[in-house]
Amino acid sequence: MLSFLSIWVWLSWEYIAVVGLVYIVFEETCNGCLLSHYQFKDKETENTKFYEWCLEKIGIHYNREYLFIFVRYYLPLVLVLLGIFFQNIVPIIKPLF
Repeated sequence: MLSFLSIWVWLSWEYIAVVGLVYIVFEETCNGCLLSHYQFKDKETENTKFYEWCLEKIGIHYNREYLFIFVRYYLPLVLVLLGIFFQNIVPIIKPLF
């Protein structure tokens, strides 16, 4: 997940937009990450996500629906906007790819 959050530093924003769209389509078609489905299949809720599990481990309470919408739709948009801002508007960062 850390590589996904730092993607705006090392990848051009055009590629970030494509990766974000692929992520959203994958999440919609598979109803979440396949690894999370496999990892949490024995739990009481089969649709537990890895980021939910991490937040519960460190004791952060959250609204599950809002977190789901933020991670699936808004986080890719925020990463694209960060890429556009730091690569084109204020060209501080030159991406590797």
